[in-house]
Amino acid sequence: MPPEPSGGPGDVEQAAALMEGGRPAEAQRLLEAHLTADPEDRVALNNLACCRLNLGLVEEARDLLERLAERWPEDACLLNNLGFARLRTGSAPEAEETFRRALSILPSDPETLNNLGLALASQGRWLDALSNYREALAGLPSGPHPLTADLLNNLGCAYREIGTLTEAASVFRRAQVLAPGDAEIANNLGCTTLALGLRAEAEAVLARAARLAPEDPVIQANLRRCLASGS
Repeated sequence: MPPEPSGGPGDVEQAAALMEGGRPAEAQRLLEAHLTADPEDRVALNNLACCRLNLGLVEEARDLLERLAERWPEDACLLNNLGFARLRTGSAPEAEETFRRALSILPSDPETLNNLGLALASQGRWLDALSNYREALAGLPSGPHPLTADLLNNLGCAYREIGTLTEAASVFRRAQVLAPGDAEIANNLGCTTLALGLRAEAEAVLARAARLAPEDPVIQANLRRCLASGS
C-alpha cells in the first residue's frame, strides 16, 4: 500500500519517501521513533500500518488499522487501508463493506475502487469487479500514474474470467507496455494468448516472464505447457 502524504518535511515525509523507494523496514523504524515523541500523529500511524502491510505483517497492520478506524471513522484513507488489510487476512465481505464506507466519504477514488474490485473478484463477482476497475481507470488523472498498470492487469483478469479473452489480451498488452518488468502481467498475457491460439506470442511472453521470475513454479509450468503445445 502507498503511504499517505504527510504534507510537510520531517520524519513522516522521509518515511514516506523510504516506502516509495521500496524500503519499508527503514520507514517503519523511522515512524516508530517519530511516534515515541508524537504518539497521536494520525498520518504517521496510518503510514506505520502501511509499512507493516508491505512487510507482510498483515495481522499487526490490521489490528492497528482497526484501532485507528475507531478513532477516526471518517478518514477515507484509513478505511481504504483497513479494507485492504481485511482483504489480505481473508475477510473479503468485511473488506467490501469497508471499501464502500471509504467511497461514501471519498467517492470515485481510483485506489479504493481498485481495491473494491479485488474484494469483489475474490468473491467470484467478476462483472461487478470489472465495473469497478473501469471506473477506477476513468478516474485516473491524465498522464503516467503508478496505479495504471495494476488496474489494467486486474481488468484483464476480470475479462479473462468472464470469457472475453480477446479483450483480456488487449488489456494485458497495454499493461505490459507500462510495466515491462512485471512477471505477473507477462504471465497473464502469455496464458491468455496461448488460450487464443497465438502460440508464438505466448511463447515469447512466457519466456520473458520466466526470465523475470526464474523461481516461480507457476510461470515455469506455464512456459513448459506452452512449449509442449507446439510439439
